Amino acid sequence: MVCGKEYMRPTFQSMYFFGALIAGPIIGFLSDRYGRKTVMAVGMTVYSITANIICWLPNLPPILAARFILGLMHPTSLAVPYTLAMEQSAPRHRAAVGILTFLPWIIGYFTWAGQAYLVREWRWLMLSVPIPSLLAIPVLWFVDESPRWLILKGYHDRALKVFKRAARLNKAKLPSDEELLTLMKQIQTEDNKSKSQPQHGTSQFMKPLKSMGEDTIILVRTPAMRCITLCLYCLFLVCGTVYYGLSISGGDLGTDPFIYLALTGVMEIPGSTVTLPMINILGRKRSNIICFLATGVSLLLLTFIPKGWVATAMALVGKMTISASYQIVYFHATELFPTEVRVRGLGTCAMVSKTGSITVPYIINALGAVYWWGPSVLSGALSILACAVCFMLPETLRATLPDSVAALEMTALLQKREKIRDKQKAAAKNQDETASFST
Repeated sequence: MVCGKEYMRPTFQSMYFFGALIAGPIIGFLSDRYGRKTVMAVGMTVYSITANIICWLPNLPPILAARFILGLMHPTSLAVPYTLAMEQSAPRHRAAVGILTFLPWIIGYFTWAGQAYLVREWRWLMLSVPIPSLLAIPVLWFVDESPRWLILKGYHDRALKVFKRAARLNKAKLPSDEELLTLMKQIQTEDNKSKSQPQHGTSQFMKPLKSMGEDTIILVRTPAMRCITLCLYCLFLVCGTVYYGLSISGGDLGTDPFIYLALTGVMEIPGSTVTLPMINILGRKRSNIICFLATGVSLLLLTFIPKGWVATAMALVGKMTISASYQIVYFHATELFPTEVRVRGLGTCAMVSKTGSITVPYIINALGAVYWWGPSVLSGALSILACAVCFMLPETLRATLPDSVAALEMTALLQKREKIRDKQKAAAKNQDETASFST
């Protein structure tokens, strides 16, 4: 093992997640302020270089520092490009893009088991795994900035170039430049009206920190946004805890860790393919309820099953369904957060998720030493809790992505008024029927 001492294993495993926890809101803030492509290009370059130098580091402290840096850059290679892809997708292709984007992750996941089995010396393993990441750096040259972000920030000429390139590649016809520029200015004006006026009396040095604090508070300032944010925080915390707990607990189930790692990777394939028709037919909300419920039931059943392949099979079912839940939650969150706070919201959600991931190695070491099924039962109970929380989120199937928090609140208010009117109509109808029956 890299650490050399068994008691250092949880620290080594958690260092990456600790970096991702800190970076989540920061990367979201930078991405919403300076652009998705800029932050992604810088972060992925640093990530690739750092990953490729770990095998050359002499001892544990610099290795842990490198792991921490990788964690800091984690959102730039996951949340930011995912958001960029979603914002550039047409509504009819959004579900396919959101789910199938995770397939390369899955392929890399279960090939890890084969690489680790064949390459037992950790330095050679850490040299062979990250080399392909260098191939992603030249690809960044061909990636466009998010047109939604460009419009809201006032870069209308750049957004127009992105639209023209997309139209050329898709052989589509655009309105005239004047019409597009007028529409973009209207969208930006509406967004500016929804934002509060800047406060004076703040030093230039403190303005970025003040702005970052205000930009984070916006996620919980208004009723609809607050409900969405807190519910998603709960779901991401459960996903981060359960997903990584099942990923590293193979040894506690009495199976070979290499076989278990490969099987957990394979089980993510149906979790990533079956979810696509599910979310298109049942919607995001119902699909997540089903997946979280299946995860909770399968893991709670481990209390009554002895160690062995039966217990492993139940854990693999839980891994398949929690993988599906993780992807649906991520996709659902992308549709729920407005454009102006989308990466920021996903960044803070990732921070909450990594909080659960950090605690997983310690939970498995402490609770698993007393009851081998303890971590799984805890994960099952959390999954049932997440299933209940899903009922509080709105459905986004065939919905238009909101561009601002003000637009989200207005939509929520109109829906609330519509529900009140429907209840009043139903009550009036019942009164009429009761009166007619009495007569």
